[in-house]
Amino acid sequence: MEQDGLVIVEEAVNAPVMFTMDTISAPPDLLLPIFGEYKKTPLFLHVVWRTRQAPKTSDLNQFGGKKIKQYWDPNGKTPSLGGRLRVNGQLIEMDRLGLRMALARAAAFPQ
Repeated sequence: MEQDGLVIVEEAVNAPVMFTMDTISAPPDLLLPIFGEYKKTPLFLHVVWRTRQAPKTSDLNQFGGKKIKQYWDPNGKTPSLGGRLRVNGQLIEMDRLGLRMALARAAAFPQ
């Protein structure tokens, strides 16, 4: 899957649909499958890697696709979301209903 390259953060990232990775690890089980249900909408998932070490290509490939933009924030300018997804300013827990409702609302009423 083709996607944009990794962007190094100079200012805190503020995006309508955003998730932070505080450690090099796998994404939450529900995030990508449920976000994938909205691939025909105008939504983009912005993933901010808040790690000291740059993520490897294999780490970035976990979030593959044209609808995902990835950033590396080694200095922690972007606040951590604590394992939750932020959609239009609201923190969403990683559960099926919450994710689907938040993404559907964001797709229907973009900011």
